[in-house]
Amino acid sequence: QRRGVIYSPSWPLNSWHIQAEKGEVITISFWNFDLAESDGCSGDWLVLTPSWSLESRLCGSVLPPPFISTAHHVWLYFSSQSNSSGQAQGFRLSYIRGQLGQSFCMNGEFLCDNGKCLPQIWWCNGYDECGDATDEKSCPAPSASSQPGFCPFGYLPCTEERSTRCLPSSLLCNGVPDCGDGSDELGCTNATCRHHLGNFYGSFASQESSWPARSAVAELRCSWVLDTQDPRPIVLQMELWLGPDDSVLVYDSLEHRDEALIQAFWAYDNHRPVALESNSGRMSLLHRAHPHSSHHGFNATYQVQGYCFPHELPCGDNRACFSEHQRCDGYWHCPSGRDEEACVRCLAGEFPCDKSSLDCYPASERCNNQRRCPDGADEANCYECQPGNFHCGKTCIFEMWRCDGHEDCSDGSDEKDCLEATPREVIAAALIGSLACSLMLVIALGCALRLCSLGSGEHSAYETQMSRREAELIRREAPPSYGQLIAQGLIPDLDDYPAYNQSQNLPLK
Repeated sequence: QRRGVIYSPSWPLNSWHIQAEKGEVITISFWNFDLAESDGCSGDWLVLTPSWSLESRLCGSVLPPPFISTAHHVWLYFSSQSNSSGQAQGFRLSYIRGQLGQSFCMNGEFLCDNGKCLPQIWWCNGYDECGDATDEKSCPAPSASSQPGFCPFGYLPCTEERSTRCLPSSLLCNGVPDCGDGSDELGCTNATCRHHLGNFYGSFASQESSWPARSAVAELRCSWVLDTQDPRPIVLQMELWLGPDDSVLVYDSLEHRDEALIQAFWAYDNHRPVALESNSGRMSLLHRAHPHSSHHGFNATYQVQGYCFPHELPCGDNRACFSEHQRCDGYWHCPSGRDEEACVRCLAGEFPCDKSSLDCYPASERCNNQRRCPDGADEANCYECQPGNFHCGKTCIFEMWRCDGHEDCSDGSDEKDCLEATPREVIAAALIGSLACSLMLVIALGCALRLCSLGSGEHSAYETQMSRREAELIRREAPPSYGQLIAQGLIPDLDDYPAYNQSQNLPLK
Protein backbone atom coordinates (compact mmCIF):
# COMPACT_ATOMS: atom_id res chain seq x y z
CA GLN A 1 0.00 0.00 0.00
CA ARG A 2 1.10 3.55 -0.67
CA ARG A 3 -0.22 4.76 2.70
CA GLY A 4 -1.03 2.91 5.91
CA VAL A 5 -1.31 2.91 9.69
CA ILE A 6 0.57 0.69 12.17
CA TYR A 7 -0.19 0.43 15.89
CA SER A 8 1.10 -1.71 18.76
CA PRO A 9 -0.65 -5.08 19.02
CA SER A 10 -1.74 -7.00 22.11
CA TRP A 11 0.93 -9.70 21.73
CA PRO A 12 4.50 -9.16 23.02
CA LEU A 13 6.57 -9.55 19.83
CA ASN A 14 5.87 -8.29 16.33
CA SER A 15 7.51 -6.90 13.21
CA TRP A 16 6.36 -5.03 10.09
CA HIS A 17 7.98 -4.60 6.66
CA ILE A 18 7.17 -1.57 4.47
CA GLN A 19 8.29 -2.11 0.88
CA ALA A 20 8.58 0.71 -1.67
CA GLU A 21 9.58 0.94 -5.31
CA LYS A 22 13.13 1.83 -6.18
CA GLY A 23 13.69 5.56 -5.98
CA GLU A 24 10.80 6.08 -3.55
CA VAL A 25 11.16 7.50 -0.06
CA ILE A 26 9.22 6.18 2.98
CA THR A 27 8.16 8.81 5.54
CA ILE A 28 6.82 7.78 8.96
CA SER A 29 5.09 10.11 11.42
CA PHE A 30 4.04 9.14 14.96
CA TRP A 31 0.57 10.06 16.18
CA ASN A 32 1.11 8.87 19.75
CA PHE A 33 3.88 7.00 21.54
CA ASP A 34 3.80 5.60 25.09
CA LEU A 35 5.98 2.59 26.00
CA ALA A 36 7.04 1.63 29.51
CA GLU A 37 10.13 3.55 30.62
CA SER A 38 13.19 1.40 31.47
CA ASP A 39 16.97 1.74 31.69
CA GLY A 40 18.40 1.48 28.18
CA CYS A 41 14.91 0.57 26.92
CA SER A 42 15.48 -3.00 28.11
CA GLY A 43 11.75 -3.55 28.72
CA ASP A 44 9.31 -2.42 26.03
CA TRP A 45 10.94 -0.94 22.90
CA LEU A 46 10.52 -0.12 19.22
CA VAL A 47 13.24 -0.08 16.54
CA LEU A 48 13.08 1.19 12.92
CA THR A 49 15.72 0.09 10.39
CA PRO A 50 17.76 0.41 8.21
CA SER A 51 18.33 4.02 9.31
CA TRP A 52 18.19 3.27 13.05
CA SER A 53 20.32 0.53 14.56
CA LEU A 54 19.17 -1.92 17.22
CA GLU A 55 21.05 0.20 19.73
CA SER A 56 18.65 3.08 18.95
CA ARG A 57 15.69 1.62 20.77
CA LEU A 58 12.70 3.85 21.50
CA CYS A 59 10.74 3.79 24.74
CA GLY A 60 9.08 6.21 27.15
CA SER A 61 6.35 8.68 26.31
CA VAL A 62 8.15 11.37 24.31
CA LEU A 63 6.92 11.46 20.71
CA PRO A 64 9.80 10.42 18.37
CA PRO A 65 10.70 12.69 15.43
CA PRO A 66 9.55 11.78 11.90
CA PHE A 67 11.43 8.93 10.23
CA ILE A 68 12.58 9.32 6.62
CA SER A 69 14.07 6.20 5.06
CA THR A 70 17.44 6.03 3.31
CA ALA A 71 16.43 2.94 1.35
CA HIS A 72 13.30 1.69 -0.42
CA HIS A 73 12.21 -0.51 2.51
CA VAL A 74 11.81 -0.20 6.29
CA TRP A 75 11.63 -2.83 9.04
CA LEU A 76 9.87 -2.14 12.37
CA TYR A 77 10.54 -4.37 15.40
CA PHE A 78 8.39 -4.13 18.55
CA SER A 79 8.95 -5.97 21.84
CA SER A 80 6.90 -5.84 25.06
CA GLN A 81 7.64 -7.61 28.32
CA SER A 82 4.90 -9.68 29.95
CA ASN A 83 5.61 -8.07 33.33
CA SER A 84 4.99 -4.52 32.14
CA SER A 85 2.86 -2.30 34.36
CA GLY A 86 0.06 -2.15 31.81
CA GLN A 87 -0.29 1.64 32.16
CA ALA A 88 1.44 2.45 28.85
CA GLN A 89 -0.83 3.03 25.84
CA GLY A 90 1.54 1.74 23.11
CA PHE A 91 2.15 3.55 19.83
CA ARG A 92 0.36 4.51 16.63
CA LEU A 93 2.05 5.75 13.45
CA SER A 94 1.21 6.38 9.81
CA TYR A 95 3.42 6.15 6.74
CA ILE A 96 3.48 7.19 3.09
CA ARG A 97 5.85 6.32 0.26
CA GLY A 98 6.51 8.20 -2.97
CA GLN A 99 8.99 9.80 -5.36
CA LEU A 100 10.69 13.15 -4.83
CA GLY A 101 10.42 15.90 -7.41
CA GLN A 102 6.70 15.51 -8.12
CA SER A 103 4.72 18.45 -9.52
CA PHE A 104 1.26 17.62 -8.13
CA CYS A 105 -0.29 15.41 -5.43
CA MET A 106 -3.47 13.43 -4.92
CA ASN A 107 -6.54 14.75 -3.12
CA GLY A 108 -6.00 15.07 0.64
CA GLU A 109 -2.25 15.67 0.23
CA PHE A 110 0.05 18.69 -0.04
CA LEU A 111 3.31 19.21 -1.99
CA CYS A 112 6.61 19.96 -0.26
CA ASP A 113 9.19 22.21 -1.92
CA ASN A 114 11.35 19.15 -2.59
CA GLY A 115 8.50 17.52 -4.52
CA LYS A 116 7.38 15.08 -1.81
CA CYS A 117 3.65 14.47 -1.30
CA LEU A 118 2.42 14.13 2.28
CA PRO A 119 -1.02 13.73 3.95
CA GLN A 120 -2.79 17.03 4.57
CA ILE A 121 -3.10 16.32 8.30
CA TRP A 122 0.71 16.46 8.59
CA TRP A 123 0.84 20.10 7.52
CA CYS A 124 1.76 22.43 10.41
CA ASN A 125 1.70 19.65 13.01
CA GLY A 126 4.98 20.79 14.59
CA TYR A 127 7.14 18.11 12.92
CA ASP A 128 9.29 18.27 9.78
CA GLU A 129 8.03 15.37 7.64
CA CYS A 130 9.03 17.08 4.35
CA GLY A 131 12.70 16.99 5.26
CA ASP A 132 13.16 20.61 4.19
CA ALA A 133 10.81 22.10 6.83
CA THR A 134 8.52 23.57 4.18
CA ASP A 135 5.51 21.87 5.83
CA GLU A 136 6.08 24.01 8.94
CA LYS A 137 6.42 27.40 7.22
CA SER A 138 3.76 30.12 7.39
CA CYS A 139 1.79 28.16 9.97
CA PRO A 140 -0.91 29.94 12.01
CA ALA A 141 -0.42 30.38 15.72
CA PRO A 142 -1.40 27.18 17.55
CA SER A 143 -4.61 27.23 19.56
CA ALA A 144 -4.98 24.94 22.56
CA SER A 145 -8.69 24.54 21.96
CA SER A 146 -8.15 23.49 18.33
CA GLN A 147 -5.74 20.68 19.11
CA PRO A 148 -7.41 17.27 18.77
CA GLY A 149 -7.52 15.17 21.91
CA PHE A 150 -5.75 11.83 21.62
CA CYS A 151 -6.70 10.45 25.06
CA PRO A 152 -9.82 8.28 25.38
CA PHE A 153 -12.68 9.16 27.72
CA GLY A 154 -11.68 8.85 31.37
CA TYR A 155 -7.97 9.47 30.66
CA LEU A 156 -5.89 12.63 31.03
CA PRO A 157 -2.76 13.61 29.03
CA CYS A 158 0.61 14.32 30.57
CA THR A 159 1.72 17.90 29.89
CA GLU A 160 5.44 17.26 29.33
CA GLU A 161 6.73 18.45 25.98
CA ARG A 162 6.02 16.15 23.04
CA SER A 163 4.48 13.53 25.37
CA THR A 164 1.44 11.54 24.29
CA ARG A 165 1.01 9.53 27.49
CA CYS A 166 -2.57 9.19 28.77
CA LEU A 167 -3.26 8.33 32.40
CA PRO A 168 -6.48 7.08 34.04
CA SER A 169 -8.11 9.85 36.03
CA SER A 170 -7.71 7.74 39.18
CA LEU A 171 -3.91 8.26 39.01
CA LEU A 172 -4.25 12.05 39.20
CA CYS A 173 -2.99 13.44 42.52
CA ASN A 174 -2.41 10.00 44.02
CA GLY A 175 1.01 10.87 45.41
CA VAL A 176 2.93 8.97 42.72
CA PRO A 177 4.41 10.86 39.72
CA ASP A 178 3.25 8.76 36.76
CA CYS A 179 4.08 11.37 34.10
CA GLY A 180 7.73 11.85 33.28
CA ASP A 181 7.64 15.47 34.43
CA GLY A 182 5.35 14.80 37.39
CA SER A 183 2.60 16.94 35.88
CA ASP A 184 -0.07 14.55 37.20
CA GLU A 185 0.90 15.61 40.74
CA LEU A 186 1.13 19.35 40.09
CA GLY A 187 -1.57 21.74 41.25
CA CYS A 188 -3.18 19.20 43.61
CA THR A 189 -4.98 21.10 46.34
CA ASN A 190 -4.53 18.24 48.81
CA ALA A 191 -0.94 17.29 47.99
CA THR A 192 -0.14 16.90 51.72
CA CYS A 193 -3.17 14.69 52.44
CA ARG A 194 -1.40 11.35 52.00
CA HIS A 195 -0.89 8.81 54.76
CA HIS A 196 1.14 5.62 55.01
CA LEU A 197 0.25 3.02 57.67
CA GLY A 198 2.50 0.00 58.25
CA ASN A 199 1.43 -1.53 61.58
CA PHE A 200 -0.46 -4.81 61.96
CA TYR A 201 -3.50 -2.85 63.12
CA GLY A 202 -4.60 0.74 63.45
CA SER A 203 -7.34 3.29 62.90
CA PHE A 204 -7.74 6.44 60.83
CA ALA A 205 -10.44 8.92 59.91
CA SER A 206 -11.11 11.68 57.42
CA GLN A 207 -11.27 14.56 59.88
CA GLU A 208 -11.96 18.01 58.50
CA SER A 209 -8.59 19.18 59.79
CA SER A 210 -6.88 16.81 57.31
CA TRP A 211 -8.10 18.88 54.35
CA PRO A 212 -5.56 21.61 53.60
CA ALA A 213 -7.97 23.88 51.71
CA ARG A 214 -11.70 23.54 52.31
CA SER A 215 -12.43 26.56 50.11
CA ALA A 216 -10.75 25.10 47.04
CA VAL A 217 -12.70 24.86 43.82
CA ALA A 218 -11.35 21.51 42.66
CA GLU A 219 -12.35 18.15 44.06
CA LEU A 220 -10.55 17.31 47.31
CA ARG A 221 -8.67 14.01 47.53
CA CYS A 222 -7.02 12.24 50.42
CA SER A 223 -5.37 8.81 50.31
CA TRP A 224 -4.25 6.16 52.80
CA VAL A 225 -1.83 3.35 51.96
CA LEU A 226 -1.85 0.24 54.20
CA ASP A 227 1.31 -1.86 53.83
CA THR A 228 1.67 -4.30 56.74
CA GLN A 229 4.64 -6.19 55.24
CA ASP A 230 2.70 -9.39 56.02
CA PRO A 231 1.24 -11.82 53.43
CA ARG A 232 -2.01 -12.27 55.35
CA PRO A 233 -5.05 -10.27 54.13
CA ILE A 234 -6.08 -6.97 55.70
CA VAL A 235 -9.55 -6.68 57.25
CA LEU A 236 -10.93 -3.13 56.96
CA GLN A 237 -14.01 -1.88 58.82
CA MET A 238 -15.55 1.55 58.26
CA GLU A 239 -18.42 3.78 59.29
CA LEU A 240 -19.45 6.29 56.61
CA TRP A 241 -20.87 9.83 56.73
CA LEU A 242 -20.44 10.88 53.10
CA GLY A 243 -21.97 13.84 51.32
CA PRO A 244 -24.03 13.61 48.09
CA ASP A 245 -20.93 14.10 45.89
CA ASP A 246 -18.41 12.33 48.14
CA SER A 247 -17.01 8.84 47.69
CA VAL A 248 -14.58 6.34 49.22
CA LEU A 249 -12.74 3.91 46.93
CA VAL A 250 -10.88 0.89 48.34
CA TYR A 251 -8.19 -0.83 46.24
CA ASP A 252 -6.48 -4.21 46.56
CA SER A 253 -3.05 -2.69 45.90
CA LEU A 254 -0.86 0.22 46.91
CA GLU A 255 -1.82 2.12 43.74
CA HIS A 256 -5.29 3.40 42.84
CA ARG A 257 -5.70 1.29 39.70
CA ASP A 258 -9.13 0.68 38.25
CA GLU A 259 -8.55 -3.06 37.85
CA ALA A 260 -7.60 -3.34 41.55
CA LEU A 261 -10.78 -1.64 42.84
CA ILE A 262 -12.46 -3.75 45.56
CA GLN A 263 -15.51 -1.56 46.14
CA ALA A 264 -16.66 2.05 45.91
CA PHE A 265 -18.89 3.65 48.56
CA TRP A 266 -21.23 6.62 48.21
CA ALA A 267 -23.70 8.56 50.33
CA TYR A 268 -26.36 5.82 50.17
CA ASP A 269 -23.92 3.50 52.02
CA ASN A 270 -23.99 5.73 55.11
CA HIS A 271 -25.09 4.53 58.56
CA ARG A 272 -24.30 0.86 58.02
CA PRO A 273 -21.21 -1.16 58.98
CA VAL A 274 -18.77 -1.85 56.17
CA ALA A 275 -16.26 -4.73 56.23
CA LEU A 276 -13.79 -5.49 53.44
CA GLU A 277 -10.90 -7.88 53.02
CA SER A 278 -7.86 -7.65 50.76
CA ASN A 279 -6.09 -10.52 49.03
CA SER A 280 -2.74 -9.68 50.58
CA GLY A 281 -1.16 -7.42 53.18
CA ARG A 282 -1.54 -4.36 50.93
CA MET A 283 -4.51 -2.06 50.55
CA SER A 284 -5.12 1.58 49.67
CA LEU A 285 -8.04 3.94 50.15
CA LEU A 286 -8.96 7.14 48.31
CA HIS A 287 -11.44 9.63 49.75
CA ARG A 288 -12.88 12.16 47.28
CA ALA A 289 -15.05 14.98 48.57
CA HIS A 290 -16.77 18.07 47.24
CA PRO A 291 -14.82 21.15 48.38
CA HIS A 292 -17.83 22.54 50.27
CA SER A 293 -19.10 19.24 51.68
CA SER A 294 -20.36 19.57 55.25
CA HIS A 295 -20.22 15.83 56.01
CA HIS A 296 -17.59 14.21 58.19
CA GLY A 297 -16.36 11.48 55.84
CA PHE A 298 -15.59 8.19 57.59
CA ASN A 299 -13.95 6.37 60.50
CA ALA A 300 -11.95 3.21 59.81
CA THR A 301 -10.04 0.48 61.61
CA TYR A 302 -7.85 -2.18 60.02
CA GLN A 303 -5.96 -5.26 61.16
CA VAL A 304 -4.11 -8.20 59.68
CA GLN A 305 -6.42 -11.20 59.44
CA GLY A 306 -6.03 -13.29 62.58
CA TYR A 307 -4.37 -10.50 64.53
CA CYS A 308 -6.63 -9.29 67.34
CA PHE A 309 -6.70 -5.95 69.08
CA PRO A 310 -5.78 -5.97 72.79
CA HIS A 311 -9.47 -5.67 73.76
CA GLU A 312 -10.60 -8.47 71.38
CA LEU A 313 -10.84 -12.25 71.63
CA PRO A 314 -9.75 -14.64 68.86
CA CYS A 315 -12.32 -16.74 67.04
CA GLY A 316 -9.95 -19.68 67.21
CA ASP A 317 -9.57 -20.16 63.45
CA ASN A 318 -6.81 -17.55 62.92
CA ARG A 319 -9.21 -15.61 60.71
CA ALA A 320 -11.27 -13.22 62.82
CA CYS A 321 -11.71 -11.61 66.22
CA PHE A 322 -14.61 -10.27 68.27
CA SER A 323 -15.03 -7.85 71.14
CA GLU A 324 -17.06 -8.29 74.32
CA HIS A 325 -19.59 -5.83 72.94
CA GLN A 326 -20.09 -8.08 69.90
CA ARG A 327 -20.68 -11.20 71.97
CA CYS A 328 -24.24 -12.62 71.87
CA ASP A 329 -25.52 -9.78 69.65
CA GLY A 330 -27.09 -12.14 67.07
CA TYR A 331 -24.49 -11.46 64.35
CA TRP A 332 -21.83 -14.08 63.67
CA HIS A 333 -18.46 -12.32 63.67
CA CYS A 334 -16.68 -15.69 63.82
CA PRO A 335 -17.12 -18.31 61.08
CA SER A 336 -17.58 -20.94 63.78
CA GLY A 337 -20.11 -18.84 65.72
CA ARG A 338 -17.89 -18.80 68.79
CA ASP A 339 -18.96 -15.24 69.64
CA GLU A 340 -22.61 -16.44 69.81
CA GLU A 341 -22.12 -19.65 71.80
CA ALA A 342 -23.23 -20.28 75.43
CA CYS A 343 -25.42 -17.17 75.67
CA VAL A 344 -27.45 -17.06 78.89
CA ARG A 345 -30.74 -16.41 77.05
CA CYS A 346 -30.54 -19.61 74.97
CA LEU A 347 -30.40 -23.32 75.62
CA ALA A 348 -27.26 -25.33 75.01
CA GLY A 349 -26.55 -25.62 71.29
CA GLU A 350 -28.73 -22.62 70.40
CA PHE A 351 -27.85 -19.12 69.24
CA PRO A 352 -29.61 -15.78 69.91
CA CYS A 353 -31.44 -13.81 67.22
CA ASP A 354 -30.39 -10.45 68.63
CA LYS A 355 -28.98 -8.81 71.71
CA SER A 356 -32.23 -8.04 73.55
CA SER A 357 -34.95 -10.57 72.66
CA LEU A 358 -35.34 -14.15 73.93
CA ASP A 359 -35.61 -15.65 70.44
CA CYS A 360 -33.08 -18.42 69.79
CA TYR A 361 -32.54 -21.07 67.13
CA PRO A 362 -30.54 -24.31 66.83
CA ALA A 363 -27.49 -24.69 64.61
CA SER A 364 -29.45 -26.97 62.24
CA GLU A 365 -31.73 -24.06 61.28
CA ARG A 366 -28.99 -21.55 60.49
CA CYS A 367 -28.26 -20.62 56.87
CA ASN A 368 -30.94 -22.84 55.31
CA ASN A 369 -32.78 -20.02 53.48
CA GLN A 370 -35.70 -20.23 55.93
CA ARG A 371 -36.00 -17.40 58.41
CA ARG A 372 -36.34 -18.38 62.03
CA CYS A 373 -35.48 -14.98 63.54
CA PRO A 374 -37.82 -12.01 62.96
CA ASP A 375 -34.95 -9.91 61.57
CA GLY A 376 -33.39 -12.80 59.64
CA ALA A 377 -30.26 -12.94 61.79
CA ASP A 378 -30.10 -16.71 61.32
CA GLU A 379 -29.65 -16.14 57.57
CA ALA A 380 -27.07 -13.30 57.79
CA ASN A 381 -23.29 -13.50 57.42
CA CYS A 382 -23.33 -17.19 56.43
CA TYR A 383 -19.89 -18.76 56.09
CA GLU A 384 -21.39 -22.11 55.04
CA CYS A 385 -24.87 -23.46 54.28
CA GLN A 386 -27.00 -26.38 55.36
CA PRO A 387 -27.15 -29.41 53.00
CA GLY A 388 -29.42 -28.79 50.03
CA ASN A 389 -28.46 -25.10 49.84
CA PHE A 390 -26.07 -23.07 47.70
CA HIS A 391 -23.63 -20.57 49.27
CA CYS A 392 -23.35 -17.17 47.59
CA GLY A 393 -21.55 -14.30 49.25
CA LYS A 394 -22.76 -14.21 52.85
CA THR A 395 -26.20 -15.76 52.18
CA CYS A 396 -27.67 -19.13 51.15
CA ILE A 397 -30.32 -20.11 48.62
CA PHE A 398 -31.99 -23.41 47.78
CA GLU A 399 -29.83 -25.67 45.62
CA MET A 400 -32.74 -26.11 43.19
CA TRP A 401 -32.57 -22.37 42.45
CA ARG A 402 -29.10 -22.73 40.97
CA CYS A 403 -28.90 -22.45 37.17
CA ASP A 404 -32.64 -21.83 36.82
CA GLY A 405 -32.29 -18.67 34.74
CA HIS A 406 -32.87 -16.24 37.67
CA GLU A 407 -30.13 -14.50 39.65
CA ASP A 408 -31.08 -15.14 43.29
CA CYS A 409 -27.61 -14.28 44.66
CA SER A 410 -26.66 -10.61 44.85
CA ASP A 411 -23.44 -11.36 42.95
CA GLY A 412 -25.16 -13.61 40.40
CA SER A 413 -22.93 -16.58 41.32
CA ASP A 414 -25.90 -18.98 41.23
CA GLU A 415 -26.11 -18.51 37.44
CA LYS A 416 -22.39 -18.80 36.67
CA ASP A 417 -20.66 -21.87 35.21
CA CYS A 418 -24.00 -23.40 34.25
CA LEU A 419 -23.99 -25.99 31.47
CA GLU A 420 -27.41 -24.86 30.30
CA ALA A 421 -29.59 -22.38 32.15
CA THR A 422 -33.31 -23.25 32.04
CA PRO A 423 -35.67 -20.46 33.18
CA ARG A 424 -37.88 -21.23 36.13
CA GLU A 425 -41.02 -20.46 34.09
CA VAL A 426 -40.04 -23.11 31.56
CA ILE A 427 -39.62 -25.69 34.31
CA ALA A 428 -43.01 -24.76 35.81
CA ALA A 429 -44.68 -24.90 32.40
CA ALA A 430 -43.12 -28.32 31.75
CA LEU A 431 -44.40 -29.63 35.10
CA ILE A 432 -47.91 -28.30 34.49
CA GLY A 433 -47.90 -29.72 30.96
CA SER A 434 -46.77 -33.13 32.17
CA LEU A 435 -49.52 -33.16 34.82
CA ALA A 436 -52.12 -32.23 32.20
CA CYS A 437 -50.89 -34.96 29.87
CA SER A 438 -50.99 -37.49 32.70
CA LEU A 439 -54.59 -36.53 33.51
CA MET A 440 -55.62 -36.85 29.87
CA LEU A 441 -53.90 -40.23 29.70
CA VAL A 442 -55.82 -41.45 32.76
CA ILE A 443 -59.10 -40.28 31.19
CA ALA A 444 -58.25 -42.00 27.90
CA LEU A 445 -57.38 -45.23 29.70
CA GLY A 446 -60.66 -45.04 31.63
CA CYS A 447 -62.64 -44.64 28.41
CA ALA A 448 -60.81 -47.53 26.79
CA LEU A 449 -61.51 -49.78 29.75
CA ARG A 450 -65.20 -48.73 29.72
CA LEU A 451 -65.53 -49.58 26.02
CA CYS A 452 -63.80 -52.88 26.62
CA SER A 453 -66.20 -53.70 29.42
CA LEU A 454 -69.23 -52.82 27.29
CA GLY A 455 -68.00 -54.95 24.40
CA SER A 456 -67.24 -57.88 26.63
CA GLY A 457 -70.69 -57.44 28.21
CA GLU A 458 -72.47 -57.92 24.84
CA HIS A 459 -70.60 -61.13 24.18
CA SER A 460 -71.19 -62.41 27.68
CA ALA A 461 -74.95 -61.91 27.23
CA TYR A 462 -75.00 -64.76 24.74
CA GLU A 463 -72.47 -66.87 26.49
CA THR A 464 -74.24 -66.96 29.88
CA GLN A 465 -77.41 -68.98 30.50
CA MET A 466 -80.59 -66.92 29.80
CA SER A 467 -83.88 -67.13 31.61
CA ARG A 468 -87.05 -68.39 29.90
CA ARG A 469 -88.47 -64.87 29.69
CA GLU A 470 -85.27 -63.55 28.01
CA ALA A 471 -85.28 -66.39 25.49
CA GLU A 472 -88.92 -65.67 24.51
CA LEU A 473 -88.17 -61.98 24.00
CA ILE A 474 -85.23 -62.80 21.75
CA ARG A 475 -87.30 -65.24 19.66
CA ARG A 476 -90.05 -62.70 19.03
CA GLU A 477 -89.96 -60.95 15.68
CA ALA A 478 -89.66 -57.21 15.48
CA PRO A 479 -92.92 -55.36 14.48
CA PRO A 480 -93.24 -54.54 10.76
CA SER A 481 -92.05 -51.20 9.55
CA TYR A 482 -94.27 -48.53 7.96
CA GLY A 483 -93.10 -49.49 4.45
CA GLN A 484 -93.86 -53.17 5.07
CA LEU A 485 -97.42 -52.33 6.18
CA ILE A 486 -98.05 -50.27 3.01
CA ALA A 487 -96.61 -53.03 0.83
CA GLN A 488 -98.94 -55.57 2.47
CA GLY A 489 -101.90 -53.24 1.84
CA LEU A 490 -102.74 -53.07 5.49
CA ILE A 491 -102.62 -49.22 5.44
CA PRO A 492 -103.18 -46.89 2.47
CA ASP A 493 -100.35 -44.92 0.90
CA LEU A 494 -100.23 -41.17 1.64
CA ASP A 495 -100.67 -40.42 -2.08
CA ASP A 496 -104.19 -41.93 -1.96
CA TYR A 497 -105.44 -39.43 0.61
CA PRO A 498 -107.42 -36.44 -0.79
CA ALA A 499 -105.61 -33.11 -1.01
CA TYR A 500 -106.59 -30.39 1.41
CA ASN A 501 -108.78 -27.63 -0.04
CA GLN A 502 -109.11 -24.38 1.86
CA SER A 503 -112.50 -23.62 0.21
CA GLN A 504 -114.04 -26.71 1.72
CA ASN A 505 -115.04 -26.23 5.27
CA LEU A 506 -116.08 -29.56 6.57
CA PRO A 507 -117.71 -29.48 9.97
CA LEU A 508 -116.33 -31.68 12.59
CA LYS A 509 -118.51 -34.54 13.64
